[in-house]
Amino acid sequence: MYSDDLAHIHHQGFTKLARGVAPELLSLLRRHGIRAAPRRTTTLVEVGCGSGVLAARLVAAGYDLVGIDQSPAMIRIARATAPGARLRVARLEHARLPPASAVIAVGEIVTYVPGGLAVLQRFFQRVRRALRPGGLLVFDFIESAERRTYRRRVFEGDDWKIVLSASTNRSGRVLTRRMTLRRLIGGRYRQSTESHRIRIYSRDEMAAALTAAGFRFQMRRTFGRYRLIAGDLVVVASIYNPLL
Repeated sequence: MYSDDLAHIHHQGFTKLARGVAPELLSLLRRHGIRAAPRRTTTLVEVGCGSGVLAARLVAAGYDLVGIDQSPAMIRIARATAPGARLRVARLEHARLPPASAVIAVGEIVTYVPGGLAVLQRFFQRVRRALRPGGLLVFDFIESAERRTYRRRVFEGDDWKIVLSASTNRSGRVLTRRMTLRRLIGGRYRQSTESHRIRIYSRDEMAAALTAAGFRFQMRRTFGRYRLIAGDLVVVASIYNPLL
């Protein structure tokens, strides 16, 4: 998932969300008293940091940031994009989380996790144990696949082209995105394909998993003034019982 070619294409043409969310996330952190401080006393963990666009904004604001992504190709780009971040390759379902003031997963990251809600709940439990008092868990997920399916969409850049389609299974609970990639390398185009299976979660399912892990939370359609695409929800969660 997110091979060299798709990582390159994503970084070149699909960073609108990371750029749009960055100022709203900084505002959210500050409103909750999570401010940049010296000596790594305010560490942020970004799970699914991708090519480091959001990480770079958070580091530039003075935060110590640990970025985690399952794609080695994404991490290679992120090292150049956000050289001040501490970056490593790991999967969400296995990654060890350092003590943190906030854990962030922007870009429908949790919907890519195999194993469904049981795995997510264990991740939420690990986040709870990692969070310092007053810390936050912030992420977005797909609640509805309505208006998220299409037969063909084409995007192009200076040295790349991507053709996408998206469909759901019979239950409507799994969205599959299929991609044909073309990338210009050394004067010749290289073609490859990727397919991503993404899980759809109801608001009630996600609420139950968060509650079971010991969080209180709010769900929103917008990230501050930044409106997410149709069918997505933002979760801002904090620990309601640190003794759990």
